[in-house]
Amino acid sequence: MIRNAVIADVPQVAGLYYSVWHETHAAFMPEEERARRTLTFFEHRVKELIPTSLVEHRDGSVAAFSSWNGNLLGQLFVARDYRGTRLASELLSATEREMAKWGIGEAELHCVVGNDRARRFYERMGWRHFGEIFEVVAGPGREVSIPFWRMVKVLRDSSS
Repeated sequence: MIRNAVIADVPQVAGLYYSVWHETHAAFMPEEERARRTLTFFEHRVKELIPTSLVEHRDGSVAAFSSWNGNLLGQLFVARDYRGTRLASELLSATEREMAKWGIGEAELHCVVGNDRARRFYERMGWRHFGEIFEVVAGPGREVSIPFWRMVKVLRDSSS
């Protein structure tokens, strides 16, 4: 059952976030950014995200989580064992409903260019591509810009 995250979820969410980020995003990032993304980095980040995070527990551990900041859906991560089970679709739909309850009418997400599997998933879920943006990450000796697809979706609050 998808629910709001609580502080007790931090260790498991951070572990999931760490492993899935390194599996799905690291190939698109410079070595310096990959090295910066330690488990401690993710633990700190997850603590900040708790108020706007959803989690799904299965078989005694966190199987997936999502989080947003304002209108930006910044995280949607699903453990490898639960991919292809519709959990990602269920979590994304629940996240969209929750964001709409917060008064967000149009949501945005940034999908790293090259992560074609994720982009296809978001498009199947009704998100539309609206060009590329660049995000700054750690790079060789300085920060570098990495291209992301800007995806947008109009949300509807089903509770009203």
